[in-house]
Amino acid sequence: MVRTLPQPTIDSITMTTVLAALADPVRLGIMRGMYANNEPVDCGVVAESVEVSAPTVSHHWRVLREAGLTTTVVNGRKRSVRVRREDLEARFPGLLQAVLTSAD
Repeated sequence: MVRTLPQPTIDSITMTTVLAALADPVRLGIMRGMYANNEPVDCGVVAESVEVSAPTVSHHWRVLREAGLTTTVVNGRKRSVRVRREDLEARFPGLLQAVLTSAD
């Protein structure tokens, strides 16, 4: 059974929440990789490449989803995540590109 985890509507996404979610270096790195790739990613594959524990990676995924930055689709035991590009571009034009493609 395929389902999408709860996420905020476009109108309820706030810039404060988005920027707070992206302020964490691990979440920023995850988002930069996903933004550059432009494809949905498997949560497990990303978790293996991040140097934090599995529960911490799960926390980061939840924060990104609840901030409105990502959509998570569950298919059995597999979870795939994608950046909500169109929604965020409609809500805050140019913000994601400016934050995720800028140099530190």
